[in-house]
Amino acid sequence: MTFSLKPTSLAVKAVLLSSTVLSSATFANYAPDAIDDIEVITIKHQRHQSLSDNESFAQGKTSEPDLANWLTSVPGANVNSNGPVTGIAQYRGLYGDRVSATLDGHALIGAGPNSMDTPLSYSTPLIVESMTVYRGIAPVSSGMNTLGGAIDVRMRKAESSSGDKLQLNGDLQAGYRSNNQAGTFSSVVNMGKNDKGLLLYANWQAGDDMESGDSVDISPTEFEKRQFGGDLRFTQSDSEYGFSYHYTDTQDSGTPALPMDIEYIFSHRVNIDGNFMLGNWQTDWQLGYLDADHGMTNFLMRQNNDMMRYRRNNAAAETVDFKVTFEQSFDFGDIRIGADGYFAEHDSVITNPNNAMFEVINFNGVKDDRYGLFVEWQQKYDNTTVQLGARLKTAKADAEQVATSMAMMSMPMMGDDMDSDMDMDMDSDMGSGVDMMMPSMAELASELRDNFNAADRSVSDTNLDVALSIQTQFDKHTSWYFGLGVKNRAPSYQERYLWTPMEATGGLADGHTYIGDINLDSETAYQSDIGLTFQNDTFMVAPHIFYQRIDDYIQGTPMTMMDMSAQMMAQMMSGDESPLKFSNVDAKLSGADMNWYINVSDQVRLSGVVSYVNGERRDIEDSLYRIAPLNAQVSVSYQGEKLLSRLTLVAAAKQDDVSETNKEQETKGYGVVNLDLQYFVNNDLTVRAGIDNLFNKDYQNHLGGYNRVKGTEIPTMSRLPSEGVSAWAEVTYSF
Repeated sequence: MTFSLKPTSLAVKAVLLSSTVLSSATFANYAPDAIDDIEVITIKHQRHQSLSDNESFAQGKTSEPDLANWLTSVPGANVNSNGPVTGIAQYRGLYGDRVSATLDGHALIGAGPNSMDTPLSYSTPLIVESMTVYRGIAPVSSGMNTLGGAIDVRMRKAESSSGDKLQLNGDLQAGYRSNNQAGTFSSVVNMGKNDKGLLLYANWQAGDDMESGDSVDISPTEFEKRQFGGDLRFTQSDSEYGFSYHYTDTQDSGTPALPMDIEYIFSHRVNIDGNFMLGNWQTDWQLGYLDADHGMTNFLMRQNNDMMRYRRNNAAAETVDFKVTFEQSFDFGDIRIGADGYFAEHDSVITNPNNAMFEVINFNGVKDDRYGLFVEWQQKYDNTTVQLGARLKTAKADAEQVATSMAMMSMPMMGDDMDSDMDMDMDSDMGSGVDMMMPSMAELASELRDNFNAADRSVSDTNLDVALSIQTQFDKHTSWYFGLGVKNRAPSYQERYLWTPMEATGGLADGHTYIGDINLDSETAYQSDIGLTFQNDTFMVAPHIFYQRIDDYIQGTPMTMMDMSAQMMAQMMSGDESPLKFSNVDAKLSGADMNWYINVSDQVRLSGVVSYVNGERRDIEDSLYRIAPLNAQVSVSYQGEKLLSRLTLVAAAKQDDVSETNKEQETKGYGVVNLDLQYFVNNDLTVRAGIDNLFNKDYQNHLGGYNRVKGTEIPTMSRLPSEGVSAWAEVTYSF
């Protein structure tokens, strides 16, 4: 089910092409004509057209530093937010690297062991052409790990010219947000001549701390982010070749739900790509390289009165990725064959700037290599389209030996957890029930280090993914979708190689310290999805129900007697009385989501989205951690000749199905009202403005995490409040 809207007169903007876009535009009926046509929702940047075409409403905000927020209006999708620039995509209760999030098909493997540099943080709204979310069961060609779905961001490319005269066009954007005094400025320029095109862009975004509905300072949530880059493209009649470079510089950005804040993230991305005809096969290829350096601290942006507990984590990652596909249409259907993968290496070293002797090599030369082959077939039979795909994939991982200066320490208590603020002092640690004659810190650190270094750290997993999707058009107005899948995910490098108790857990942000297990098994999900779409000239509704059973789901579980040394180490370092170990358990997720709209008149539309998911363990009676509660959006929009307006109620029910294993806290339900206005001054100039949280509601988003920062108005390990009332404005000029 592909949603599409006519081009609009808006200068560059984000248009949500699901039912949450409130306009008088007519949604296209399902009409499969390519191998990607089954169950796709697109959030699209559309370029400036004519005022007579202004039939849709812009959705994205240039003042938002993270593309992840675009997902909140997609049925089934949500965001785990650990800070203003660290949104982790969630789809139907699964998140992290279970969800494939790519930029132009490139896998973005960040440097941060706590996912501070998420894949969607590597782009900026102005240069986004579209964001595709596969609703239901993602096709095997959409990514390496699609157990939790797939998202692909397509960035704007250079456009060539058909003539000898140089053609110049572009866009300028500026925005402001009142709550945190956030400002943004973005520009993009395209130059085209003959068969060549060059696109250049730059983006700057910064903001101060946010304030809650009760006027509580949410600190630290300030951020600063700079990005620039370009794309050079050569276009011929039957082929195209391109080269692009992207630079991201993030400085001093708070992550209050994590034990450290971002000191810096420097990344360089270089991509080359092309397409051509190989006989009758359409061939597409791409090669990418990412070099990312990431520093984080627990003392620059948050209170830390003990200089011996200062920690700086310097992490680095290098990734090479590739993808090549061959497509051709036959009488028996369309065939796509491809190969893709990435080769990533990670390092992480923790130090104390006040103690030159202190060092913990957290991850050393960790290799995470994943590659595979896939084939997809799609055929249309009368009004039914069938897509079947299979992917054979291999994940290989290895790590070099680790070391720690703690192995030479004689004192049983030497301060902080290496990746967290301490909530316990020495007296409370020693009085926690641990025997006073327990081994020293040095003995425990030596044992954990030596056990890890002596282990066989080279592992390999080979898995087979299968996805089947069927779309049938019953009549002019009604279609149904049915999907089945078997998807696998090999463990992440954090889940395997976290050798000493820390919180470098890929952004889980539950406050617990973890250790990994080199010998974890891959997760295997058995998935099903059923959807129905009814659409006529005035009404559309598209509900889906889904279920998946996951064997060997990777979840933190309480440490056992076999992990006594790690457990004592966790208690010494952080006072964590319930440290966890990544383990294979059994789980299931089920739920439903729906989008809909009603055209009340030619100018007024009522629409909405509702999403529900329930995640449970199957081996014990417990819920899965950090699952979005029942949530919905209901909007009414008005479209005049030059003015578009929208009033939206964003609501969430209480979440009391929480994880006892993770000691997860319940949250209350809430409702927030947002107002958006958009005015087309002329063909070149568009002004947008609005008020978020119009009534200054004080509330807590269940996916917003816990406060890990001492010395603020918010108690540590209590739920972080969400942003209060905020007016915003944006201006876009196209030339």
